Amino acid sequence: MRHSPPQPDADPAGSPDEPLLRLWWRYIWPFEYFRDCSRGSRIERAQSYRHNRSMRRFLPGFILKWLAITACWFASGHLLDATAGFVIPAACCFVTGTWTGVVALLLFVSWSWLGRFPELY
Repeated sequence: MRHSPPQPDADPAGSPDEPLLRLWWRYIWPFEYFRDCSRGSRIERAQSYRHNRSMRRFLPGFILKWLAITACWFASGHLLDATAGFVIPAACCFVTGTWTGVVALLLFVSWSWLGRFPELY
């Protein structure tokens, strides 16, 4: 009986050689864990939607992470404006905080949608 050698990227989540930036990206960015439900046959779309519903349980953790990032950006903006008087960098922090808040809102809407509509197809 012959065994094939293990593939180097067969288990990317458990890979000890994974770069730190990639690991951080997987920790922060939830969208790569979900599938596109608008492509493929009707059966493939239904399977993708079921997969997304099964991954729904991880969305509250991602929502909290993005809310924490939003709070950090707004706190940084307030700190820059109130203590140092740097208006332009503070405005950049507030704009970035608004964008991260939009991501948190999008994740919340996705979580609500996947909970409200159990079978779309």
